[in-house]
Amino acid sequence: MSGNIKGNITRCGIWLRLLFMIILSMAYGVAEAVAFAVVVFQFVASLFTGKPNGQLARFGRNLARYFQQIIAYLTFATEEKPFPFMPWPDEPHEETLVEEDGNHLNDKPEGAGDATQNDEAGEAKKADDPEATDNAEDANRPKE
Repeated sequence: MSGNIKGNITRCGIWLRLLFMIILSMAYGVAEAVAFAVVVFQFVASLFTGKPNGQLARFGRNLARYFQQIIAYLTFATEEKPFPFMPWPDEPHEETLVEEDGNHLNDKPEGAGDATQNDEAGEAKKADDPEATDNAEDANRPKE
């Protein structure tokens, strides 16, 4: 067991990871300050224009993803090093439209999904489960 500890301590990779962890911890601190600035600017934009700035909102979502990537690396949940060691997280996001009263325009009440989506989901379920297809066909047959 002491041989394993000595091998782990002298392993170069773990010390290199520590260096990356220190760099990413500092990047996290900088990103916190940037997030605070985004919050302030977004509030001011909303105050003057009556609605949030879409570009700032998108940047905020990407920044949130960046925080998640840093934490995942620092906690050994992943081996992928985030920005600046890989590209900035710039995933396509669905734009969220906000009405003046603060309600999201693209929010639907629960259970109010598109009928086509429900049919497609049902068809996909049937394709995955042959018994479900048989049961569905039995339910549609006239009773004798």
